[in-house]
Amino acid sequence: MKKTISLCICLILVSTMAIAGQFNNEKAIKGLSSIKIVCDINVGDPDLLLTRMNYLDTTYSQLLDMGVKPTIVLVFRGKASLFITKNDKYIKAVYRKQRLEMKGWLEQFNELGFTIEQCDLAAKSYKIDTKDFLPQVKVVANGYISLVGYQSQGYAFLPMD
Repeated sequence: MKKTISLCICLILVSTMAIAGQFNNEKAIKGLSSIKIVCDINVGDPDLLLTRMNYLDTTYSQLLDMGVKPTIVLVFRGKASLFITKNDKYIKAVYRKQRLEMKGWLEQFNELGFTIEQCDLAAKSYKIDTKDFLPQVKVVANGYISLVGYQSQGYAFLPMD
């Protein structure tokens, strides 16, 4: 009986310790005090797009918690462009809530110092008037140039399909 109780206590302690410290990114960020990230955001599914924004927010917070200062650039292109406009005229009515949530994310990310860019090629492709993008968004001529340019400056590429 004592062996069984001792074994159970040991298993509980080991599993608790494993859960508490099992996952970390210490090896990946060893020696880093800052990190530069460029995100390629082209998700057309509004719910998946919002999930990506949540993951991005979590990543930003976790980096700060680990003592690493992130500099983040968001490059919007493709169908993701439809959800960062001032009004609902580019989306289906059922996606109004998601567009408003995206507005909130962009306001928050802008306050945190993120650079937010929108590809004009994508805007033209989806017939979005560039004046209709949210005020936090800077329209650039070509999102591909931004993506390769930032990578050439040492930014890590983070795809957000």
